[in-house]
Amino acid sequence: MSDAQSQSNRTFKTRILFAVLCCLLAAAPFLVVKFPPITDLPQHAAQIRLFGEALSQLDSPYRIQWMTPYSLVYTVLGASWLVFGPENAGRIGMLIIALLWIAMLHLLAARLKRPALAASFASLLFFGHILYWGFYQFAFGWPLFIGYLLLLRANIRSRWKEALAFWGAWIVLYFTHILWFLVAVAWLGVTHLFIRRDIKKLFLRAAGAVPLFALAAAWYPNLAAYGFKSQTVWATVPFERLLPTWLTDASFGGLKGALEPVFFGLIVIWVLLAWLPNRKGFLAQADKSLLFLSALFFLIALVLPDKHTNTIRFCQRWVPPGLAFLLIGLPEIKVRKSVLTAAVFASLLAFFTLTSVNWIAFERSELSGLGESLEALPQGPRLIGLSYMKDSAIVRGRPFIQVFSYAQVYRGGELNFSFADFGPSLVIYREPRRLAWTSGLEWFPERAKKSDLLSFDYALVSGDDRLHEAVRRDQTFYAVTSSGRWRLYKTVPKTQE
Repeated sequence: MSDAQSQSNRTFKTRILFAVLCCLLAAAPFLVVKFPPITDLPQHAAQIRLFGEALSQLDSPYRIQWMTPYSLVYTVLGASWLVFGPENAGRIGMLIIALLWIAMLHLLAARLKRPALAASFASLLFFGHILYWGFYQFAFGWPLFIGYLLLLRANIRSRWKEALAFWGAWIVLYFTHILWFLVAVAWLGVTHLFIRRDIKKLFLRAAGAVPLFALAAAWYPNLAAYGFKSQTVWATVPFERLLPTWLTDASFGGLKGALEPVFFGLIVIWVLLAWLPNRKGFLAQADKSLLFLSALFFLIALVLPDKHTNTIRFCQRWVPPGLAFLLIGLPEIKVRKSVLTAAVFASLLAFFTLTSVNWIAFERSELSGLGESLEALPQGPRLIGLSYMKDSAIVRGRPFIQVFSYAQVYRGGELNFSFADFGPSLVIYREPRRLAWTSGLEWFPERAKKSDLLSFDYALVSGDDRLHEAVRRDQTFYAVTSSGRWRLYKTVPKTQE
């Protein structure tokens, strides 16, 4: 074996080792808790139960939208449901996506001969607001987009095979998330108009996307008809998005405290170490295409609104992938390899250990009583969820607004709010529900009236001891569980049970 082959084998084994270590570290937070702090997780998992009901029950109130451009992720959740059970489907499903993201990131670095340590360090960017809000479809589209980038660089000799390969890629991206499909089309145009300047190949590769634009044009008017619309919100202007506080929030934005600002600072240091010593030959040592792609993502983050058509964090969600592509595209840091390797994996170990500690604390303190309440539910309950705890001391955002939908994951039944009320969901109501109760209670539980509670058989309520004492004193309810922040109540007097 030649020295070149021997070196290539060592490099390959090192890349595999780094990828495996990153996957093991990233898996830890998902394995130490039962209820991770992922806001929309239970609603997405509940879609699998509703899918089964829609298929098996002729009189089901639900129908399946086979053409919705957000459906492919449910293959992962469905497989997780079948293998690991309903209670673990959402958690393990997101873990699978996290591992896929890390694996694809390392594969991209290997194929483009970029530093393996940069891919390892970029692995922590999955653990940000995209994860914590539970943007399943968007998170799943992230590694699939990396696969699309690899396809762009593939040397396919047959034109028909190339056209078919891109047609398949367009279908996969479209049915994962419409935003990834649109960005992939835009990047194809940028690549062939400004980087490679190959118009013939542009038309060959883009042809398969045309029918999907027609499908989207035919399907999207249904969203407005189903009520999936909202005001476009500009909470920040572009120059505010250049501030370190906004960039830190957009890069991570999951946990409170000093953890995320510290690691954002480490990313800034990484960028400076890769740039400053290599200023003269910077472009020759960098991957210009990845840097251009990163710049495109940051430009999108600067110009898009904060919210559009019920899609929150519309601009921020592009920063983590953009930052990951930047880290991989930069020149290799000129520090002794053993020292840099030790620093990277010490940082990752610290990050994922502290993340695990925070997740455990969140579950034990702020979700206390939830497991007992879910186990006490009968099959097929009609349940209203009211989280009077709006903010967490540990997790940013609103991590409690969908917790009550674990009831549908565990036992089925009907909720006061479901993703089946959302027009783009895989499973929706055949006819939009006419609510006999106040809408928006998942966001504003203080608006709940007694008549709202009496529209359901059970209530899953979160709050402090004083609130639960007030609920117990109300003769309309009696407690099924009596400890923890989350407690289950039957919404009829005990004498009438």
